[in-house]
Amino acid sequence: MVILDPAQLVRIEAVHRGFMYQHLFAAGCLLAAQGSDLRAIRVELDEDIELQFRSLTVYVQVKTRNRPLIRSDIEGVLERFATLQQEHASGGRAGDSQFVVVSNQPPGEALARAVAERDLSYVSLEWPGGCIGPQTPGIPRAWRDLPSAVAWCTTAAEQLPLRTIAAETLVWKLAANVALACSGTEPYGDHQFLAESLPALFEQFASQLHDFPELLLHYRPHQSEPAIESTEHIRVVCGFSGAGKTAWAAQTAAHSGSACAYYDAGDTAPAALPSALVRECAAQLAGAVALEKVLLPGASGLESLRALDQALQERGRSPILVIDNAHALPSTALEQVARNTSCIRLVLLCHPGRTVAELEALQGIQREDLRGWSVEDVAAEAAALGCAGTIEGMERLRVLTGGYPLFVQSAARLTASAHDGSIDELVQSLEAGLHGAVTAQEVILERVFDSLPLQQQKAACAFSFSDVPLSHAEMLKLLTRCLDIDEASAASIVRQLKTLGLAQSVGGDRARIHDAVRTLGKIRSNEVPDFKARALQELSEIILQSLQEHRDFGRIVFWARLLSALNHLEPLIELIGEEIFHEMGVIPEVSSALEQALVSGTLEPEQQFWAYDGLIFASLKHGVLERADKVSEWLSASEHIVEQFGLSPTFRARLWMKRMNFAGVLCDEDGVMAALEEASRDMPDLKGHQRILAYNAAAALFSIGSHRVAEAVVSGVIEEYYEVLGIAPEQVIGLKQAELCMAINTPSLDIDDVKHLADALELLAKIGKETKQRMSLARIHAMRFYEIAGALDSYVRAGLDVADDFVWVNDFLGARNIMEDFVLPFIQRHSMVGKMLDARSLYAVILAYSGEFDDAELQMRRLEPLIEGAPQPMQTQLADQKRLIAEIRQKGPPPQRKLREGAIVSPFVPRSAPIAHQSGKVGRNEPCPCGSGFKFKKCHGA
Repeated sequence: MVILDPAQLVRIEAVHRGFMYQHLFAAGCLLAAQGSDLRAIRVELDEDIELQFRSLTVYVQVKTRNRPLIRSDIEGVLERFATLQQEHASGGRAGDSQFVVVSNQPPGEALARAVAERDLSYVSLEWPGGCIGPQTPGIPRAWRDLPSAVAWCTTAAEQLPLRTIAAETLVWKLAANVALACSGTEPYGDHQFLAESLPALFEQFASQLHDFPELLLHYRPHQSEPAIESTEHIRVVCGFSGAGKTAWAAQTAAHSGSACAYYDAGDTAPAALPSALVRECAAQLAGAVALEKVLLPGASGLESLRALDQALQERGRSPILVIDNAHALPSTALEQVARNTSCIRLVLLCHPGRTVAELEALQGIQREDLRGWSVEDVAAEAAALGCAGTIEGMERLRVLTGGYPLFVQSAARLTASAHDGSIDELVQSLEAGLHGAVTAQEVILERVFDSLPLQQQKAACAFSFSDVPLSHAEMLKLLTRCLDIDEASAASIVRQLKTLGLAQSVGGDRARIHDAVRTLGKIRSNEVPDFKARALQELSEIILQSLQEHRDFGRIVFWARLLSALNHLEPLIELIGEEIFHEMGVIPEVSSALEQALVSGTLEPEQQFWAYDGLIFASLKHGVLERADKVSEWLSASEHIVEQFGLSPTFRARLWMKRMNFAGVLCDEDGVMAALEEASRDMPDLKGHQRILAYNAAAALFSIGSHRVAEAVVSGVIEEYYEVLGIAPEQVIGLKQAELCMAINTPSLDIDDVKHLADALELLAKIGKETKQRMSLARIHAMRFYEIAGALDSYVRAGLDVADDFVWVNDFLGARNIMEDFVLPFIQRHSMVGKMLDARSLYAVILAYSGEFDDAELQMRRLEPLIEGAPQPMQTQLADQKRLIAEIRQKGPPPQRKLREGAIVSPFVPRSAPIAHQSGKVGRNEPCPCGSGFKFKKCHGA
């Protein structure tokens, strides 16, 4: 090859050798940085290379020559060094400084002599095999030529742990990146390499670049929260944004006994997922496994993942890998990871959607939904943010938000800023769609909602009006009627809503719209009144049809609310006349609708009577003293209707029974006897009617203290009801609940008779308590019959009294059994939040009597956020119980009662008192003699 200017070629080659030597030396500095406190390496700024340590900066000038160095080669360098050294000495630059000239050639004799004679203690001169001045930290030894430089760097690269790239390839990659940084080209616009970026630059397995988020100071667990530990190979934990999936993973991982790693896949390309998982999580998962011996450089991501899994299997390890935002990836990418691992347990955090549905179908797994906070935790968070409310209001907030942490917090902040901290006021405005500010829930879910096709949006709106799960057939019926589509189209929409997580299966073929979505669906429906009215009407007819086929008490309450919303008064009045309806608790919408209808004057006389009758019955059952004036007014209005319109004696008898009950509550003996006389005269001479009258008479007589007479009357009533049901009391003892139900389930069974027998048994138990008689099984039998009758409120009330009875005889284990196995699960199963305070506080007292003081106090602490919004009597009761628990802890509980083997528990046996009794009888509503300040009936008179 002919060269026009050989001398020019020599000069060019020398320049490029010099640049390559400098770039390789910088690469060598990067490789030598492992294990030091180096913070950054800069190139081509004040000097060729600058190494920034914590308190020291090393400036490096690189010189390549084909002869020994002479004075003129470094004269300018030494002048710059002196200037830089002065800046450090004067404080213009932080920390100490050190300076070094690195060359491939030794200094000539004159230069070496000149350097030795000058005071250059802060400068080093280094060359292959020699050095003048102090040793310089963090840099390689000088090399003679480029092959020596490449060899040294390759050897250093081979020593890097956990790399996934061939050593020589890495050396040239580093040299190229140094050249890029020298030019100031991005990503090295600042000419520097930061120490924390080196593992990625070296293509090492990171110890864990993606780490679990910092633990919350006060983490509140979800209801029935899943554990992160599981034997399953792949799991999907699901929830909309705001559900707290990442916080759950961080919290549960922190308390796991297994190695756990976290990776956020939100911005990861599907093809890069295996290599990203290995690079960023392998060291955390594998611990002390020698990964560099297992994962060969140049291996693909899947090969590395399989090799890592194999290494873990050989060492008997099964760590947990949490992949956040897994829904952002196609299911095929996640399946690929699952297929190539067996020891690594995968936990995928996902939003509901297609990826989740495909994984469920293809992997045969079932998503685990985060169910949100309990009502206690919702109340605790609301209280922490300066809000208060009734327990019913807190439960409504829980339902409206799905209990999702972010949604609850957003709603509570809105409450504090715009509703004076009143949760009840907020939920009323949310349900009516009248709130002013936008909540986080709306912001997040509106994106989901708006992405739906119009028909799916309408379907979600229609389902939002159902407070109860609907069967698949009912869902199809509602959609075909509301959207005017065929069943196949309706079924397709239901499937899509389930895929997106907007509809959730709740057992069997039943499903419901997600609680957090219902609020938004109702708000959207308010914009189309005709569609809303049609959906409510069709839903009402669907629920009515189901009630005609099967008596579902949750649906009865929902149907009553629907009737109130639609202003369908006739069926509503008929429904409120059903005694079992009042077992569902107070339903404000129903009472309000009836009172408005009575004021309007649009009802027929008999409808007016039954409307008043229902209102009176509800007040008598759920707290007549608070509405005594109103009840008296309603009774007078009922009597006026009976007299004015000449209603039959049956109406008169029912009216006088209500008057008798009201007089009993007010302890009006004359009123009771007068009403009893009137009711006896008008009541039809039929056994069923006479039993009802006899029971009500006994209840009223008990209220005014005529215990013996009441006992005689109600005992006869009980005997008759057992006869009607075709069963003897002795049989009840030996039958399991399902067997008892079958024993009385005859074609002629009237479920009201079962309820009335339970009422009579409970009344007999109350009488026995007052007269100090052994009637040990009456209340327990009452509980059993209440459950069969579906009398939810009465079941819980009787259960609490049974627990009280056990405490009365110092059988604290028996009391715990009643609460833990029957009452508390029943309340939770039927969502009876109105009973929670009474039940949980009594349970706390029982725990204290059992010696479980810490658990008792924990129970009371859990209830504290709910106290402020409770009625004043309940607040007083809770304060008394808290003091009682403290006193039991201080003095110690009385000894647990020991029963003879084979003895039947008899809660009415007078117990040996653990306290000094006052002389004379202590009234159940009087202060307990123990001095706790608690009522006797809720303390040692329990």
